[in-house]
Amino acid sequence: MPMYEFACRACGAEFEELCTAAEAAAGKVACPACGARKSERKLSTFASKDAGGKGGGGCGHGSHGGFG
Repeated sequence: MPMYEFACRACGAEFEELCTAAEAAAGKVACPACGARKSERKLSTFASKDAGGKGGGGCGHGSHGGFG
């Protein structure tokens, strides 16, 4: 199951939750702070590593030089 980021519309708490895509889309994930089921899924980004195993730029920035 994927990890999603949520914000509670009732109390404003931000939290992460493992849930199915259907549960996340339904907005019925309970807030761990107040228990309300008025959560809104936030837009999340993900981390990646390059082929060398080091995090870093995919845009020519980082330890591999850049644009000639």
